[in-house]
Amino acid sequence: MQTLLLVFAKDPALLVERLYEHFFKPEVRKQGREDFAAGLAVLSVAGDARIEGYVKASKPVKVLFVAESIASTTFSVDCNCPSAAKGSFCRHVWSILLQVEKKHPDFLDSKTSLEKGQLFVTVESPFKAKQTEFKKQQYQKQKERAKAQRLEIKTKAKGLSNKTAKGTTFSQDVNAAFEFFTLNGFPMETSLTEESLKNAKKVLARVFHPDKGGTHEESVILNNHYQTLLDYL
Repeated sequence: MQTLLLVFAKDPALLVERLYEHFFKPEVRKQGREDFAAGLAVLSVAGDARIEGYVKASKPVKVLFVAESIASTTFSVDCNCPSAAKGSFCRHVWSILLQVEKKHPDFLDSKTSLEKGQLFVTVESPFKAKQTEFKKQQYQKQKERAKAQRLEIKTKAKGLSNKTAKGTTFSQDVNAAFEFFTLNGFPMETSLTEESLKNAKKVLARVFHPDKGGTHEESVILNNHYQTLLDYL
């Protein structure tokens, strides 16, 4: 028994392996050991019931361990990496476990089990919230305008009244582009200019661009309709 304890004292990884290996996949433990051996696992807060650490990378990955008390036999673990967000025990948690055993072994006293927690709270940025609210307002306006203009749009789609001031008949693509901008708050069939078109695209890009809260598909549709009317001009 003495020999076994001496081995654990020399190599903390052995104790961690014995207690927690069944929670982690073999390849995850291997990757975590590599991070630990490379000195990438760092403890920033080390208490008897709470551990905060991070694993060095181009963007440091945060890891958190929380126990209800010093005497708890179970503690919760979490990481802000994509793998942990899906509910997995990740390599970063394993590397911090090894570092805790090396630097602050008292935390693991009496703790024979761990569980995946949700310890990181995601706070939505005010800008994102504003974009969401703006999209909701735009959607309501679209519904109201669509109700009032549905008959006119259908008539134009059939080519019954599709004349500009120059007497040119709209093509199907141009009709679709006009309808898109009209439904999104920018009717310009009779007042289309390059300036008004660019202004409409600028405003709608704040809603539909992926970096602004929209989707790739919405951005592509906006760009296609913009280019159609720009070519028409």
